[in-house]
Amino acid sequence: MSKAAWDAHRARVEAMAAALAESDGPVRLRKPTSNLFRPRENACRTGIDVGSLNHVIEIDVEACVAEVEGMTTYADLVDATLSHGLAPAIVPELKSITVGGATTGIGIESGAFRYGLVHDMVQELDVLVADGRVLTCSREQRPELFYGFPNSYGSLGYTTRVRVRLIPVQPYVRLEHTRFREPEELFAAIGEECAQPTCAFLDGVYFAPDDFVLTRAHFIVSLPAGTEASDYTWLHQYWRSLREQREDYLSIHDYLWRWDTDWFWCSRNVGAHLMPVRLLLGRKRLSSVTYQKIMRSSRRWPLSLLQSIRPRTEAVIQDVDIPIANAAAFLEDFEAEIGIRPVWICPFVVPGAGFSLFQLRTDTPYINFGFWDMVRSSEPDGHYNARVEELVAKHGGKKSLYSRSTYDETTFWQNYDRPAYEALKRECDPDGRFPGLYEKAVKLG
Repeated sequence: MSKAAWDAHRARVEAMAAALAESDGPVRLRKPTSNLFRPRENACRTGIDVGSLNHVIEIDVEACVAEVEGMTTYADLVDATLSHGLAPAIVPELKSITVGGATTGIGIESGAFRYGLVHDMVQELDVLVADGRVLTCSREQRPELFYGFPNSYGSLGYTTRVRVRLIPVQPYVRLEHTRFREPEELFAAIGEECAQPTCAFLDGVYFAPDDFVLTRAHFIVSLPAGTEASDYTWLHQYWRSLREQREDYLSIHDYLWRWDTDWFWCSRNVGAHLMPVRLLLGRKRLSSVTYQKIMRSSRRWPLSLLQSIRPRTEAVIQDVDIPIANAAAFLEDFEAEIGIRPVWICPFVVPGAGFSLFQLRTDTPYINFGFWDMVRSSEPDGHYNARVEELVAKHGGKKSLYSRSTYDETTFWQNYDRPAYEALKRECDPDGRFPGLYEKAVKLG
């Protein structure tokens, strides 16, 4: 990229920093997209527009890194890197997720069994803090902020630039779908792959207590003679294919976005799994962005489609991380008490310690379980989400904060390092212009 690209980036950041410094009182960041799934209250805060910070500044092919602004979506970053035969080491599953959002939150995908989570692949970032300063941090420079930023969800500041690690990729992947009937056998196979990887990507799906599919994806340069890559961007659904065939082929682009077309399998909740609806919507509208718009509309309209179809339900939209030795026991408890199916299974390793707001063990792989659906309920609202939190604690895990949390304040800070957070809050936002982490994750959303 040219010097002009860096000059333009600095000008955008300076304008945003000036707007923040000149404003008074509490502030919030005004963004065109969000992948948070918490109930929210309207708060009297000045909105700072960050939508212009959505550019790929530079791709260093030799160093295998990308310099990216915070509001850049992974869809745009992938488009920019694939032309160089590269991709981010971890590409979160939905096209609308932004690089800054996945850095201040927790991002994962099927490369995580090799590389870890999104923040493990960040080398450096710039954080715009409450008084308008921009603080550059890395493992060597301001390490407390670098290691404290993941899982802070904008309560410390906003990411204006991220240096992201890239990996070489090939044009296609070959998928191997292996069926398992016993969870212990599945997690043993996952443990072996984490210890000695034989594939490029690894994830799985729990369909029923005796029905699991583990998918290994391998890079290939070209398709076998007479073979065409599958297309799951319109009429066919990727998640259904997992139990229909043992081998499959996708372009690397379509593999990275294989879950986006149907938001995994959540398109069922708005009828988008039905062929007439898919024909009507077309490729462009079959996407996570469409489903997010429908979901947010349903919050505003009391007689929403979901409420009319499934009365007396509680939304349980969560990702939880469980040490692999406890994964089978957690899943058994989850089936008995929550009962949502399917469940995404995404293993990951922890390359190093030190991330204060999302501390994990380094001596074991983890299993990320993702489940996103409604549970029929006669219990008080929040019962099932609270029970998920209890099961996570029982099995030694950690819960992401992008969705609903029911923790009381004492329990919350037992899971997330309060002294480290408060020290950073004093440095970055001493006047409390941004909402605090507990306030944002549990109270306000």
